Parts: sequence; C-alpha cells; structure tokens
Amino acid sequence: MKVKKLLFATEFASMALPELKALFPLKEAGLEEVVLLHVVEIEKVGFVPYGGFLKDAQEKMVAEALSRFRDWGHEVEEADIRVKPLVKVGVPWRSILLTAEEEGVQMVVLGTEKEDPDALAVGSTALNVLRHTEVPLFIMKRVEQVKGTPFDRVLLAMDFSLPSEKALGLVMGLASVVKRVDLVYVLGGSDISDLDVQEIEQRTEEYRKSLQVYVQELAQLGVEAQAHVFVGGVAQEILRGVQDLESTLVVMGTTGKDRFKEFWLGSASHRVAELSPVSVLLVP
Repeated sequence: MKVKKLLFATEFASMALPELKALFPLKEAGLEEVVLLHVVEIEKVGFVPYGGFLKDAQEKMVAEALSRFRDWGHEVEEADIRVKPLVKVGVPWRSILLTAEEEGVQMVVLGTEKEDPDALAVGSTALNVLRHTEVPLFIMKRVEQVKGTPFDRVLLAMDFSLPSEKALGLVMGLASVVKRVDLVYVLGGSDISDLDVQEIEQRTEEYRKSLQVYVQELAQLGVEAQAHVFVGGVAQEILRGVQDLESTLVVMGTTGKDRFKEFWLGSASHRVAELSPVSVLLVP
C-alpha cells in the first residue's frame, strides 16, 4: 500500500511543525501531498442560548490557523511535497473524517490530545476517527521522544489476522524509508494456559518459523527484518519490545468494527496506543 496523500490534523497544542517534518521521509516512499487541517471547535464560537455564533472570534481563530499553516506550507513545499491548508469550524472528529473522504487520503495523522506526556494519550477524537475510518490512523507522539525518524525501526505486531496482514502490506509500501522491521508475535493468555514449559517452547518456535516467511518477503524489498516471539501479556510485551528493540514506530492492525467496544475498553492495541513512548500506526 502506497501513501500518496495524507491528512495532518492538528489543534497545535500537541502536534506542530517538528511532528509534520518528521513525516517528510515519506516523500521517498511516494508521498505527493499533505492536507493540513485545523478544526475550530464549534463549541468555542457558538452562542448556546441564542443559537448564534461569535463571528469575530471565529474569524480570528481561522485567521490565526491559516497564518500558521502558511509558514508550515513553505516547509512542506521545500521538501518537494504539495500542501493544501484547510481550516474548518465544526466537531473535530467529524470534520477530520469528512475531509479525509473528500480529499481521498491514504492516511490520517493525529496528535495526542494531552500536553502532559505522562497522561493517557488517546482521546475522544482519535477514538471516533478510528471507529469510522477505513484508512490507517497514525497517532503521532512528540518527536523529541524519538531518536531518528519514526520510520527507522518499526515494530510490526503480527497475529496472522487480516488487519495485521494489511499492516504488513503498509509497511512493505514504506520499504524505501524503513531501515529495520522487527516482527513480533506475543504468545500469551489462552495460547499458553494449558501448556507446559516444553510445549510453550515448541509453540514459540512454530510461530517464529511462521514469521520468517514475512522476514524473507521484507528482505526481498531490501529491508532488514527479524522475527521475535514473546511470551506474556500482549500489550506489556509489545511495549517492552519497543524499549528493548529501540523501536521508533509501532504498527498494528485493529480489530473489526463489530468488536469496537471490546477493543477500546481493554485491548492490546488500545493500551499500546495509550502508553507507547513512540508513535503508533493503527491499520483497520
């Protein structure tokens, strides 16, 4: 899968120019255009008692956002990437989804909604976007927390499901900018509840051999890759892998929409997206 056009949605507090520039390496993987979007929340400019709008406040917020986007646009164009700045008034997640559909993007990039890096990162906007989007959602963390670019060392969580296969396809589409991929399968929970130590070791080796097929496919694209099978809690082991493997990006498939409630109330993908010190790319 190629990403030729992406939507970079920001409310400025948590994601700014450094995070935008961290995406410039995607130019080498086929990125042609970036749509910059800022949504002025309708609640901030609305007269609830009278059903009207604070027109002056709205115009000021829009002008400020466009002014900032003009500066950012110069940086994007210098990277030989087209740029389209947009400022809309509305409900953020709805505006993001509508813009993504209208513009035909292949990826949506969101910043965290918390300025406190120790706070839970994934807020209602990201949850609602992921619930309805059909394109990958890149949850961008602060770039100062990452050495190098987000695409240098990818941890690709695999569970052999269709979403994880799609995640693999996306990573393959980024082969020209990805330096290393660590494919990780976590053997835990019901997988090992009835197994003894020897059986766990045998199962671990079986999954490692299965991952080697993907390692070979990535090698054919010129990407260094290794297979890892961890034993334990899925989210915990992936987060540990981020530290041990010095990953700069986590890529994961998400569960089906019919399991959305279960997914966001306690799934591994949710916990990783919340707690990962590096950016997380979720593929529906």
